[in-house]
Amino acid sequence: MPALFSGETNCVDIHSNRLRINLIFYNQLLKKIIMGLAEKRLAEEIKTDKLPAFESKLNEKAGYPIKVNIDWATFTAFDQYPLSRLDIVFDDIEGFVKKICQDDMGKEALKDKMATIHLTNTDQRDDVKMELKDNILSLNFQLAGDTFSSFTDSQIAAYVEKQL
Repeated sequence: MPALFSGETNCVDIHSNRLRINLIFYNQLLKKIIMGLAEKRLAEEIKTDKLPAFESKLNEKAGYPIKVNIDWATFTAFDQYPLSRLDIVFDDIEGFVKKICQDDMGKEALKDKMATIHLTNTDQRDDVKMELKDNILSLNFQLAGDTFSSFTDSQIAAYVEKQL
């Protein structure tokens, strides 16, 4: 149906565009709901299965209990990538503890300075950092989206060794 006046938009076109926009919005909303549930399930699996096993490995290597705190909100705020990449982070942390705790001197030094590891995810590259303060090793990663900025076991070990 042609427009009757100059600048007038066809009624069918308007409704068609609104429908298209509504469908796009609905699909995005549905994806967020589904992804949210998938992320919650994955986070729960990590909390109940992987995290206790990981802490047990750390305790075995260090010779004392090391608590791992994860800022879950920062790991579920984006998509599943940060949660799925936690295995890589866990491997690097386990490797760092193994490097430091290769002998009794390293175990005692680490025990005196670190009781907790706190993990946070960010979408800002400038917020990626590590800090050992008040017996807490804070590790901020950028695991969201297409980027991946983490620390290797050697980088963490080198940083922590200087603090011991």
